[in-house]
Parts: sequence; C-alpha cells; structure tokens
Amino acid sequence: MTPVRILIADDHEIVRQGVRAVLESQDRWVVCGEAGNGREAVAKAVELQPDIVVLDISMPELNGLEATRQIRRAVRAKILILTVHESDEVVTELLEAGADGYLLKTDASRKLVEAIHALLQHHEFFTERIRPAGSDRGQARGKRTASGRLTPRQREILQLLTEGRSNKEIGAMLGLTTKTAETHRTQIMAKLDLHSMSELVRYAIRNRIIEP
Repeated sequence: MTPVRILIADDHEIVRQGVRAVLESQDRWVVCGEAGNGREAVAKAVELQPDIVVLDISMPELNGLEATRQIRRAVRAKILILTVHESDEVVTELLEAGADGYLLKTDASRKLVEAIHALLQHHEFFTERIRPAGSDRGQARGKRTASGRLTPRQREILQLLTEGRSNKEIGAMLGLTTKTAETHRTQIMAKLDLHSMSELVRYAIRNRIIEP
C-alpha cells in the first residue's frame, strides 16, 4: 500500500526529532521532510506534496497561521497544528485559515497518532479541552481578527518587520524592491492605525504573530 508521507515544521530540532520518532514508529508512515520556519514549511509542502503537514504556530519568518493559509491554497495535504498555545480563539483562527486539527504538545505523546489517523479518515481533530468558537468551520470563518484587514503579503511583512528586518532585507526575502517593502510598511501602519514600531510590535504580540 502507498505510504503516508508527512512533513514536520517546527523551529526546535528536538521537537522535530521527537515527532519523527513517534510517526515513523507507525507502519507505512514516512517523514518526507522537515522545516525549521514557516516560509520553509510552505516551500517544502509545495515541493514534496505530503499527505499530512504537522505544523507549529510560533515559527520565525512566517508564523503557523500564515503558513497554514499558504499551504491550504497550494497543497491538498491535511494540516495538523501542534502547539503549546491553549486557546479556543486560536483554534477558530486556524480553522478559518484551513487547518484540519489542533493538538497541544503536552498531549502529543498520547494523541499524535490518533490525530493523524483522524485526519487520514477526513475527520477534524481537537485536543479534548479545546473547542473552536462556533459549531462548524463556516461559523469559524465568520469570525474575523484585526489582522484580517491586511492582505496576505502585508501579514508576511508585518511579521518580518516585528522580527527586526529592514525594508531592504524584507525586499530581498520576498522578491520586492526596497521601496515597495517600505510602501507596504506604511500601508500596514495606516490600516492598523499604529504610529510607531513599538506599537506595531505590541500589536504583533497581542495577535500571536510573534512571541514576546
């Protein structure tokens, strides 16, 4: 039978190693790739076309929420979020972005295999004490966060800005001119009604775009 191909994305190598060990203990489950940040996760998902993507939320360069949106647009894989964040609101945002399951890292040793099996059978999976706001994905889509006012490119740039990247660095990473990156920065500040980098950083932390 065809093996189940799984991509693991987490910025901590020790976590990736632990997840790999659990997954590859299962018959016909193969870890086809690993990624250490969100941008690499998207690129490898597109390149490798896995059946399952196991994805952390708090990753550099592109957080798990934005990575989920981009993977969902490009790949048919099921997406399981594996995270330390215990929040119904976060689950709702991830459902809206296209995730299929949500598992706390503290539950991974007991529930990871069960979660993957659920996704392979086209069911959603949530850690027992976490439920999304609303009873279905459609209701979750109706809940918009403030960052939803930004375009996907602006959300990427917002994270890079708050990680300390300059306009020149952002342009080089995203294939933009420095002037275009600067224009995006101005538009982001205007849309969010923010007036300094410190306000932008506080906004990014409140909205879980970056870690404090």
